[in-house]
Amino acid sequence: MRNMIDPKQLRRGMKVQSGEGQSLGAIEAMDADSITVKGQQYELSSIERVEGDRVYLTRQVGASTDRGAVAGAQERVEAEGEVRVPVREERLEVEKRPAERGEVRVNTTVVSEQKTVPVELTQEEVHVEQRDVADRPATEADLAGAFKEGTIRVPVRGEQAVARKETVVTGEVVVDKTRTTETEQIADTVRREVVKVDERYDQARAAYQKELAKRPGAPRMEEAEPHFRTGYGAALDERFAGRDFDQVEPELRRRAGAADESTWEQIKREVREGFNRARER
Repeated sequence: MRNMIDPKQLRRGMKVQSGEGQSLGAIEAMDADSITVKGQQYELSSIERVEGDRVYLTRQVGASTDRGAVAGAQERVEAEGEVRVPVREERLEVEKRPAERGEVRVNTTVVSEQKTVPVELTQEEVHVEQRDVADRPATEADLAGAFKEGTIRVPVRGEQAVARKETVVTGEVVVDKTRTTETEQIADTVRREVVKVDERYDQARAAYQKELAKRPGAPRMEEAEPHFRTGYGAALDERFAGRDFDQVEPELRRRAGAADESTWEQIKREVREGFNRARER
């Protein structure tokens, strides 16, 4: 078994490279047993060697296990030679929240009507009567105001009806609400991951590595494999079924991240090799 890497050899900021030659990023954190790169944790047992400021992982770490489709899946290496690939799926959860489902309106209108209320009124009536009396001497009261012209006012009183209105409550409308429960079927689409292991990829990789070793000026396998795997995975993609390399080349160039023509020409051969070898199965 390979010796465990001494944690003292590691420091934050060191570049980490997978066994396939891909740059994974810089070390963000470390502990006694692992390093963390871009939020992904790798056991120290998964480190093959340390050269300068660069850390190289074993080939198993970051290797494709789903026709190239799960190359970006998060992996945690628990022990040398062991790779764990999480298989995920979505669960549908339904929550309840209050919502206005409608309303009941109670309208009031004002109606005018004529009311007649009987009222008994009391009033004074005036009766004027002149009487003859026997002659008698006039008293001082009789002489007061004697022989003067004028008008004597005698008030006549009575009751007068005055109407006023009073507001009273004669009834009420009661709106009662009851709560009922009903069952609704909530449907939505959820996704889940299905992992398929392509056991033939290692055979195709090994054969291509031997060919590279014989080809003058060929890149190292660590440099060529990411592009080889891009073509290999695309050849097994159902969307490209029945189409040859020339027909899917624009899409493969996009997958490989070749922004300009010169870059694509440098990696095109490795992509084509992966594509053709997958189709030979």
